[in-house]
Formats: sequence, structure tokens, C-alpha cells
Amino acid sequence: MTYSRTTKSTKHSPQRSCTVCRAKSDKSDLIRVVRSPDGRAVVDAAKKLPGRGAYICPDSDCIEKAKKSGSLAHSLGVLPNEKFWNELEECAKTFGVNVNLKVRSVLGLSRKSGNLIIGTDNIDREKRKLLVLTASDCSESVRKFADSHENITLEMNIDELSETIGTRGGVQIVGLPINSGFAKKLMSLIKRERGNAV
Repeated sequence: MTYSRTTKSTKHSPQRSCTVCRAKSDKSDLIRVVRSPDGRAVVDAAKKLPGRGAYICPDSDCIEKAKKSGSLAHSLGVLPNEKFWNELEECAKTFGVNVNLKVRSVLGLSRKSGNLIIGTDNIDREKRKLLVLTASDCSESVRKFADSHENITLEMNIDELSETIGTRGGVQIVGLPINSGFAKKLMSLIKRERGNAV
């Protein structure tokens, strides 16, 4: 008797939170910064330097907020100098994140965490202010409904949106609490992709 063994490779990708917006992402999709042994703030592009570390999204919004709020300085326990900020901005420009994959990842994570609201009826019942996201090929009635909320049209069709959030199909519209880390992360990613036109 012959047995066949199927192995499923599920490589675990560690998650980290951005020090600024608190949205969780794969460690590989964030920039790591460290306080080096000599007490300086350093961009750790290879993610291998020793020292106290923190993570930040590779986008200008989070970097600007980090400068103003002092969140990186607090996390690292050292005040970054101007050279550090220039290196961080340059690293973010060349980071090369596939934005569409990141949007899909954030939507998938928000569904798993129970934060994603699916469909017009569920969105309509929500008392909280929502960010509403529609599929690119949603119906005219769904588009009109979305216009009564803060909304973004995704660059994915109904089938792609349904697959992204793990449903059998037909999902035209989803919502997220506007103040959630997931919504903030999505707005930041889409704004970056569309050149601040969101």
C-alpha cells in the first residue's frame, strides 16, 4: 500500500505595530529603527542591527506624525537628529511595498479581528462613523449609498474583494470604524498609492 503525504507550507510572518498609527503589519512591510549601542537613532533597513527597536510604516504621513508627536523618540528612548529623519524619508521612498497586496492584507486582518462590517444593511445599522470601501464594479445603488459616508473605491472588483475577505462572493461594500488602526492604515496606503488624491 502506498501512502501519499501532503505537506502544506505555512511560513509564519511575524507581525509588528507601527509606533505611530498602531496598525499591525507584517514585519517585512515596516521600517525598523533602532537605538544603537552608542545611543543614536538609526534606520535599520536590513532589520538586523542590535539595539532597542521600533517599527514605522513606510509612508510620509506616519513619518511626519512621528516627528511632531515624538512617538519614535519615546519608543527608542533617544531624540532622533535631522540626518536620521532624512534617512528614514529616503528609506520610505525606496521601500517598494506593493500597495494593492498591503490593502488586501489589511482588509483580511480586519475581517479576522471582527472589525470589518460587510454589506449596506450592516453598515446602515452601525452607530459609529465608518470608512466605507466599495468594489470597483459595485452597483449604482451601492455607489450612491457609499456617497453618504466617507468612502473610497478600491482597485479590486467584487470577486477580488470577496476573495480578500474570505467570503463566497457578491461583496460590493465593506466598512471599518473610521478611528480604527485598520481604517487609518488603509487610508494611508491608498493615499500613498494615488499620490495624495484620497
